[in-house]
Amino acid sequence: MLQKGLTKDPSDRAYILDRLRLLILTLADGSPAAAEETANQTFDLLRTQGLNDDKTVSAAVFNERVKIWKGEPFEQAMAYAYIAMQKAELGQWDNARAAAQSSLFLLKDFGDNERGGKKTSEDVVREAARLDRQGKDGDAYIDHGYTPVKTDFALGYLLNGLANKALGGPDRDNEASDNFHEAANVNPFLAPLTQALLTGQYNTVFIVDAGVGPRKTAYGPDDALVRFLPVFPSDGRTLRVTAGGQIAEYPVANDLNVMAADLQWNNLEDVRQAKSTIGDLLVVGGIAAAAYPSSGHESSQARTNRALIGAGVALLGAALKASASADTRYCEFLPQRVYVAPVFIAGPDAAVTLSVGGDPSQTITLTNLAPPAAGKSLQLRYVKLTPRPEAWQTAGALVYANDRTEQRVPGDGLPYIMGGTCCRRPTSETLLRYQQAGFLRDMTSAAMENLYREEGITFTVEDQRGGSAAHILEGGTSMVCPLAGTAGYMRLFGQAHPPYVPKSEALKEAIAREVGQTQRQ
Repeated sequence: MLQKGLTKDPSDRAYILDRLRLLILTLADGSPAAAEETANQTFDLLRTQGLNDDKTVSAAVFNERVKIWKGEPFEQAMAYAYIAMQKAELGQWDNARAAAQSSLFLLKDFGDNERGGKKTSEDVVREAARLDRQGKDGDAYIDHGYTPVKTDFALGYLLNGLANKALGGPDRDNEASDNFHEAANVNPFLAPLTQALLTGQYNTVFIVDAGVGPRKTAYGPDDALVRFLPVFPSDGRTLRVTAGGQIAEYPVANDLNVMAADLQWNNLEDVRQAKSTIGDLLVVGGIAAAAYPSSGHESSQARTNRALIGAGVALLGAALKASASADTRYCEFLPQRVYVAPVFIAGPDAAVTLSVGGDPSQTITLTNLAPPAAGKSLQLRYVKLTPRPEAWQTAGALVYANDRTEQRVPGDGLPYIMGGTCCRRPTSETLLRYQQAGFLRDMTSAAMENLYREEGITFTVEDQRGGSAAHILEGGTSMVCPLAGTAGYMRLFGQAHPPYVPKSEALKEAIAREVGQTQRQ
């Protein structure tokens, strides 16, 4: 639905938001190649020139009088992080490094309030409105009344470090070390993890999303301000990783409840709007007060004037209320927390179990993992834990044969579209498997592929115009195989699905011939 409904207008506020949503879901499905266009479009627009010269970020950029919405700063940082993950899953570590580096923009620090804490949105609104009432420029305070400070985005530092480590070489190794040290500086609990990333023996890194991210809500005068409220509570539970008989635990690398609650990680568009609203309401209040004499007798004309002014105040108040409400759209698919876990995969068809604090509803077993391809020292896998327990998450079993593994399963002597359990692409090697099992002995590989084509089944992302399509196991037309080591892979191949329903006469006839031959044998 997201893919079909994407707007092509960069000035549409949904342009970035919907692409970020689609990027997260496509990665969760284990299909980084299908996310390539989405990731590139998101990166290009986030990098559009016109942002602050001090290397902080804005919610929007003005270019030829067009306002391009870019979301909250923490959403922008996470968008860059997901782009880095997408590039890393494809082995494009140089592009992953560029995206991770882009997530490390400076933040805006408005200093402390009179209570000794960091200034909040309300504090900034009040100060800007006060400056406006004094004839000064409240917008200038919002635009320039802060100090640019270094980011505390630990996940960005970790991804940047991993990309540099994967690229290798003395300069890249030094940069990796610097980034890992920065991550530990902003979050000392990450020190053991960063030490393991610097010196440990691993060839696979899991980035794990858990929990549901905070919800954006409006509040304040006429709902003119926004804040993010936790949906999934923050806590200190670690990610327990079981692989090759070894168990390790890793702390939370990034807590989005904390990020979203910090003014430094929120844009100031609602602050600017609320300042204007509050200023207008103060003006209206002054008019209303002037309309009511403090003493004396009113003339008929005065009463008429007062009634007219009262009516005008009521209309203006209604108009302000209607236009003041802040925009509460946000990316609902962001997690509450993110973990980073390095693992060593020794051989093919390895299994890894990831569990948040041992909670069964936040546990997944990933199968059919293999070491990185020849010549590669590091691979990355993104895993999004589902918000509720599903049987396939912990079954750890393979139900359907597929192109990511040589493992055999019962029933894989026939293709899924003909009643079997094999979801491998129709190649000469695949056909040989079927024939060795006693099936399809009179069929050629070209004839078998034509059966799939007659069904409208696609084999590559290019066949799907560069995007995603529902898999044949879930009633769709795609045979693009997700990456092993992802939730999407386990959801497809780790549980039973309904039998395939043939569409073409060619496939129906082929099935009937095969059934007849089997019966004769």
